[in-house]
Amino acid sequence: MVAYIHITIDPIIVQFAGFAVHWYGVIMAVAAIAGTFVFAWQLERRGIDRDHAWGMLVLAVPLAIVGARLFHVLDNFSFYWHHPGDIVTKQLIGLAIYGVVTGGVLAVIIYCRWKKLPTWRVLDGLALAIPVGQLIGRCANIINGDTWGSATGLPWGLVYTNPHAFLPASLLGVPTQPTPVYEQLWLIVVILLVWRVQPRLKTDGTAFLLYLGLYAFGRFFLSYLRVNNILFLALREAQLIALVVFIAVFPAAWWLRRRAHASEPATLDPPPL
Repeated sequence: MVAYIHITIDPIIVQFAGFAVHWYGVIMAVAAIAGTFVFAWQLERRGIDRDHAWGMLVLAVPLAIVGARLFHVLDNFSFYWHHPGDIVTKQLIGLAIYGVVTGGVLAVIIYCRWKKLPTWRVLDGLALAIPVGQLIGRCANIINGDTWGSATGLPWGLVYTNPHAFLPASLLGVPTQPTPVYEQLWLIVVILLVWRVQPRLKTDGTAFLLYLGLYAFGRFFLSYLRVNNILFLALREAQLIALVVFIAVFPAAWWLRRRAHASEPATLDPPPL
């Protein structure tokens, strides 16, 4: 049984007077808002005013876009070295997820320092918010075709037929690995695991590290199905980052637990009878 999904949608919703509205931008805006609602709810559960989530969003959006674009440019450095004018673009495409997370987290840290909020506890509020936003955001990639997988002979896949899709012209009409769908399925697993485990995590910051580790684990293997540049040891940029993140979460979690225990007030032994 063959189950190919044909993507015929034009990535551009409407175009007039030289200005275009893309599905990518609209869906990413929805993803950011949905993620912020989840973030606000998670902050409130942790005893922090939920309104801070919207203040952080204002700072996070520009830093996330800059960070994402920077990671994308580094991943395609040889191209942008010869086409520097393409580094800055009006279109919200080529936004690497690790750049989005890096820029967004940096914004949250800056905001927490400014408002004197408990940084690690606030970051824990992102453990569900980020994957929810990613889950929605991948719908934009499905329409765009900008995170295309390799050609496949499997009985399932995505087939792009719209000439405005962002994958190479040689792959138009060719079944490709549905990598954004695979990632959405993994994100559902991540959300469910974080949802179940985080109530048992008593140390601030460990829920956020749990999300980072789970996502990195899945992304490392899913990237083998993506058509990206090989950088080092036959690995792609996203795989190298995922490997570093996955390894780093373990010493980071140990350090957080040790710091938390060190800050606990010492208990005095009862006086001898």
